[in-house]
Amino acid sequence: MLNLKNMFAKFKSENNKRRGVLEVGELKEKNFSKLISFELIANLPIIEVEIQNEKYKFLFDTAALSVVPQTLVQKLSLEVVAEIDINDSQDKLESKALYTLPSLKIAGLEFCDYVAVSEDFSQYIPFSCLGFDGILGYNFLRSLVVKLDYKNQEIELCDSMPSHKAYAKMPLLFDGHSGAKFEMQFAFRHITFTLDTGKNDAISLSKSDERSAFNEYGYEKRETHGLFMSSFNTKLEHTKETTYLVKEFRITKHIEIEQYPVSLNATSHNLVGTDFLNNFDIIVDFRKKYLYLKQCKNEIISKDFNDSFGFFMHWSESQKLHLSGITKDSPSDKAGLKIGNRILAIQDIDTFSFTKEEYCQMFLDLNSEIKTYESNETLELTIQNDTTIKKVYLKK
Repeated sequence: MLNLKNMFAKFKSENNKRRGVLEVGELKEKNFSKLISFELIANLPIIEVEIQNEKYKFLFDTAALSVVPQTLVQKLSLEVVAEIDINDSQDKLESKALYTLPSLKIAGLEFCDYVAVSEDFSQYIPFSCLGFDGILGYNFLRSLVVKLDYKNQEIELCDSMPSHKAYAKMPLLFDGHSGAKFEMQFAFRHITFTLDTGKNDAISLSKSDERSAFNEYGYEKRETHGLFMSSFNTKLEHTKETTYLVKEFRITKHIEIEQYPVSLNATSHNLVGTDFLNNFDIIVDFRKKYLYLKQCKNEIISKDFNDSFGFFMHWSESQKLHLSGITKDSPSDKAGLKIGNRILAIQDIDTFSFTKEEYCQMFLDLNSEIKTYESNETLELTIQNDTTIKKVYLKK
């Protein structure tokens, strides 16, 4: 099992004197509506942007500050306008340089003199598997109305409100200095979440004190330990995650969720990602601060735990393909698999000398509709633990 967990930084300025720098920049066009297609890679929306007549792939991320590749900073001799302190999704503080980007175009819509930080995603696995160059984040979106259509894989960027008949309307908390937030109503209290198109799984909570409330309501749960969460700054993070199958909660009085997995983990933010958001057609009015949702299907939203073998994998140059996370009481846990065990074979696939490229292809397949071996009910692994090699047979 492979997944991206809170993969990208959710930036938050800690220096109030310099927060205003995120508000610079202007759009050259007025009275526009631009429809752009996106590609879903590992359940994340990737769009095409143009900078200095060259095409780049950017993650469309409503919860992150914009990011440009480090090579572009050097190529264009971009000017540093400020240093900004940011927190990533694991609450790690880091100082980053902010650069002014003279021009960025999306479907002919030109963004002038907006700011971004820089990063080289190609150096880190699994980031490098996704093949994108940068992030289009919330500071580029602050004067826009954004319509998200996951079914048709389209994003509409407007400067006026599109038709929103039959959409449920709710307040949006957005100040231009962090991702846009909205409220969901749980049995024990209302909780504010960040709308996060740069997160490929569903709903995660940062508050450890919610654990007692979830336990009190008797929700079914799963616990996973290991190196299976990544974020923009901290890359791969050792963590513990408890996922509850939460019953009967709402988004306003109009949208009822029968049940859905909600994870409690080491993140510093409450986040709602693509796996949950794709149940809706979405309009985000960043200007007037409203969120509009319309269910894609005329039925109550409900999702159970996925059937799973209960392990996560990772690849590194030194360890090659190995187990990086185990879910408690899962088939993998009961079979005695341990974090760090090297994976020599999966079914009839020889993974002993797996390259980075081969791992990336498996990673992308498992985070897409292809699913590969995850569609099987049984699985054979060949595992090496120190000097011992054994075959393990798992059944979901």
